[in-house]
Amino acid sequence: MAVRQIKQQSLVQKAADELARLIGDGEWPVGTKIPNEQDLSTLLGVGRSTGREAVRALIASGQLYSHQGSGTYVMSSTPVTELERELKRSDRREVYEVRRLLEVEAGRLAAMRRTSADVDLLQAALEARENASTPTEFVDADMELHRAVVNAAHNSVLSMVFDSFIETLRNSALDVITDVAARDPESIDDEAAAHRDLVEAIVAGDADAASAATRRNMDGLD
Repeated sequence: MAVRQIKQQSLVQKAADELARLIGDGEWPVGTKIPNEQDLSTLLGVGRSTGREAVRALIASGQLYSHQGSGTYVMSSTPVTELERELKRSDRREVYEVRRLLEVEAGRLAAMRRTSADVDLLQAALEARENASTPTEFVDADMELHRAVVNAAHNSVLSMVFDSFIETLRNSALDVITDVAARDPESIDDEAAAHRDLVEAIVAGDADAASAATRRNMDGLD
């Protein structure tokens, strides 16, 4: 029997784990520049080479990214999966094609399975979306509404897959909204109406209407 000896966790891995913990705890939110190499090594209580390798490990995991001449920034509060990395490299249209398939089914299931708690969350998310005063607030509220729809479907795998899309969708949403508004300003009102119809259909338990409203919403993103 060939058994490999268990080795003690390396200092680099321990430093990387602590750095990941700090990021996960919100010490440095997404988009924040982390301390420079010397300051970070002092903070972690390790040598500069160990600190450097810990940062490289988190760059490899997708939590950090390095901007030459500027520094290192937080990209994600949690390690990024291979699927998420692939999504970041994928064509935007391909991502939205998959999103369309996922959300149409999510809307249908949500209408069949929503609870009173789901209804409260959906209505609150819709209100936040309609009252957003800045593009960033709008995008964040929009993502939360769509997440609420998916979660109301009460399918843990569906929720997990959607969550893997969140960062990619959020990063491209501002460009999509700007592009659509420039091409057809009236489509913004149509899209808002489609979201209201979606929530109303889910609340009413009308699966067909929920699917139709989701398709209208997704068509507006083409």
